[in-house]
Amino acid sequence: MSMDLLNTQGLTDGIIFLRFLTAEDAADHLAGEDEEMARWVSGGRSTLSTVEAFIRNNQESWRTGGPRRAFGVFDCASNRLIGFIEVNMARLVNPGQVNVSYGIFPQWRRKGLALRAIDLMDHYLRTATEARQIVLRIAPANTASLKLAERAGFTFQGLFDEPEGRMARYVRELAR
Repeated sequence: MSMDLLNTQGLTDGIIFLRFLTAEDAADHLAGEDEEMARWVSGGRSTLSTVEAFIRNNQESWRTGGPRRAFGVFDCASNRLIGFIEVNMARLVNPGQVNVSYGIFPQWRRKGLALRAIDLMDHYLRTATEARQIVLRIAPANTASLKLAERAGFTFQGLFDEPEGRMARYVRELAR
């Protein structure tokens, strides 16, 4: 699916919308990162250069049909970047499964916005890919994401040793 086609489809629920991250989003993305995002998502504190490289790499993945599809999560009322969500189709646990990761900036947390972003990603995956299940891989100490996985209807699969360390794995069928 091309970037232009996706941009016209409007991945939105009226509260948030998903769109491609661009170079213009880099400073806002960096400003939104806090210690939790650095620990659980980024693997350490980001810099403007690392955020710009992340955006460029994801744009290249979109352009070439690569395995990553990263979106910014934006607030509809203010048009502000409030987080991101990404699917990695190369990190398949089993056939038909894709790995999704996300982060919502601190001032926007605990408002149900990550759940909304996951549901919009579900819609994208149903319409643009052959995926059948979303997998969330969550560090056991990340209690907020563990609770979100359960609220979002994911089923706990167990604890697994992964390259990043021990991870809780949750799976949800894509809504059909």
